[in-house]
Amino acid sequence: MKPDCIKFKHGLLIALVPCLFAAGCSKSSKKETEQPDQVYEVVRGDFNIVITVNGVLDAVKRYIVSAPSISKQGLDIIYAVPDQTVLKKGDLIVEFSDESYLDELEDQSIKIEEAEKNLMILQQDYQMKIAEIVSSIKSATDSHRISVEAYEKYVKEDAPLAKTTFQKELATARENVENEEENLAALKANLLSASMGDEEASQKLEGEVETSEKKIEDLESAKEKASYNLRMFKQYTFPQQARKLEQAQVKAEMDLKNELVKSAAQRVQLEGKIQTQTRLLSSLVQQKNDLISNIEMLKVTAPVDGTISYGDPNPRRRSQEQKEIIVGANMNRNEVIGSIPDMSQLIVNVDIPEISRSKISQGTRAEMRIKAFPNLHLSGVVDRIADMASNLQYWDRGSPKIYPTVISLDQNDAILRPGMTVEVDMISEIISDVIYVPVEALYVKEGNIYCNLKKSVSTEERQVTIGRSSSSYVEILEGLKEGDHVLLSREES
Repeated sequence: MKPDCIKFKHGLLIALVPCLFAAGCSKSSKKETEQPDQVYEVVRGDFNIVITVNGVLDAVKRYIVSAPSISKQGLDIIYAVPDQTVLKKGDLIVEFSDESYLDELEDQSIKIEEAEKNLMILQQDYQMKIAEIVSSIKSATDSHRISVEAYEKYVKEDAPLAKTTFQKELATARENVENEEENLAALKANLLSASMGDEEASQKLEGEVETSEKKIEDLESAKEKASYNLRMFKQYTFPQQARKLEQAQVKAEMDLKNELVKSAAQRVQLEGKIQTQTRLLSSLVQQKNDLISNIEMLKVTAPVDGTISYGDPNPRRRSQEQKEIIVGANMNRNEVIGSIPDMSQLIVNVDIPEISRSKISQGTRAEMRIKAFPNLHLSGVVDRIADMASNLQYWDRGSPKIYPTVISLDQNDAILRPGMTVEVDMISEIISDVIYVPVEALYVKEGNIYCNLKKSVSTEERQVTIGRSSSSYVEILEGLKEGDHVLLSREES
């Protein structure tokens, strides 16, 4: 079996007919004395139709190393290990400048100190205000309690006692009037008895009667006053005083409620200020902690043992210009620094031209050559083919369509490194048990295909009918048989 290939350059097939035409032209202009023809014996056998593309060696698994995901854009590299440095897990790869972060950290510490002082002042004011609130509520509570007690005392004790006193005074006044009236009646009776006899006794009794009558007048006046006082107490004094004390009680109750509402509002307001300041302080502390975390993240270390390979490991982007990872370079947050490949299992990434997609399928065998190591030959199988085509240049929708494809290797070698260029021959078809000749034996003349058949003492130009072909061999359907000898044309030096 002779492995041959159909080569692609910039997605364009190098067709067979121009090759034959070139071979024919070369044959007709060749000087036999300077470059004699070679002879090829026609045989029946097998040859391969292959698709050759360039690929890139890669690892099945890569540990991506990226610039830190921090709050600021713009990261200045102050230290970087050389590309392809062998690292142990935790070794420093790249360090970014922390100058701006340290300045911000100092400013943040000052803000935190100021916020803590303000919070302390608010808490002290809160304690003082709470003490004032407690005192005001206690005073309002005491006033309310006193007003309730005064009202209840007056209604239940003082007023009944005053009423009883007025009633007793009226009863006493009435009794005094009655007693004096009885005394007057007795004096008048004595006067009637005394008038018939002793003149002196009569005059005395008349004086006593006059005195008694005057006393009765005074007692009647006292009785009327007592009755008036009782009536005034019932109709005016008691209702007015009770209403006054009741109003004082209601006012004290309202004052207490107002004080409670006002105190609650003041407490909520102060607590709101404290909560706001607490949240501000917490936010500032979190920002400081984030800054500290960001500063710690400015040192990017190896996640595993391995060799660091700078640049985007994406095979679709690796061919583009990569940012140089050196001291003084600037990177954006989350930007890919490079990767550490897992060297235990390697693959080859290739881009299949759209025109050849139908000739390749999963499981297609491939033979590979490493450009860096020409004597090293690898084999593998097509493992994955993208379901959809993409542009060769992903940013240029007008560039040729390709199908990103992954080839798994049958073997590994310690000298292999991701990123190496690989020439891949994918065996599209095996042409079995046919007569074939090298493409150099054929040429085009007047639209037909010919070869030069070698005879014993001369050559014969013979027209042939061709079938399937590769870039090196062509199937002969008619015109030649096994054992014929044809001349191979070679271009002049």
